[in-house]
Amino acid sequence: MKTELDAQPAAVRATPADYSGDIRFGITDEINARGKAVPFTLNAGLSSVTPTRLGFRGLLDLRAFQARAPELLSGPIEEGCALNVVANLDEMGATGDLIGLVGTVDVELYRCRGEKTQGVEGRGARLISTTIGVAAAARANVSGQCVRFDLADVVLQPTGFLGGLVNLFGLTERVEEVILTKAEAFAQENVICPKMPPELSSLAPTLETGGTREIGDGGIGVALRGSVDTSAATLMELLALTQARGIVGGEQ
Repeated sequence: MKTELDAQPAAVRATPADYSGDIRFGITDEINARGKAVPFTLNAGLSSVTPTRLGFRGLLDLRAFQARAPELLSGPIEEGCALNVVANLDEMGATGDLIGLVGTVDVELYRCRGEKTQGVEGRGARLISTTIGVAAAARANVSGQCVRFDLADVVLQPTGFLGGLVNLFGLTERVEEVILTKAEAFAQENVICPKMPPELSSLAPTLETGGTREIGDGGIGVALRGSVDTSAATLMELLALTQARGIVGGEQ
């Protein structure tokens, strides 16, 4: 299944230009994924673009999440009366302008005992038990001040005699629907919204574009570009901050 992703061009390597600016800074934050706190870092730079806008460039380093992805993205994703699906992620990495995921899903089809039965308790005889190869790709989408990862494509590959039965029973489409539904829920629950350092909290960047970057050997990063409003209100907040810290004078 990895060949499905190898057809993508090589990911662009991260460089200091991804977070260049007249002022540079870095932050460390965390995302709560399935109840686990996973850290990420953001290196960023600000530069003057217009009298009222600052340019923003940033590089999200998601290698800590990548290292724990098999743990965080594996496990049961459907436990119904008729269908049981367990995901097993083998690897995750930068590929072209996408993030590639390769693994398998264990699929079991049961006969339900009756129309009123639900969940595991309602299962009768097991009809099919098989493992299906999966290759998927996710894309970083930016909106406002946040980054969200959406599944862009998924390819399922049932094989052998049981694979033929899976297709015959329409299970391929059902499993694909389960994967897409769970991926949507996971993406919605794990949006990354990097916060500016306390000293620059008044500067809230609006993200406009994002793209995958390879950090080191296969590490996942996301380059971000946007801008920051430097309106009169924002400047007054910054002046108030500098005054509170004694950087500029005020009334005695």
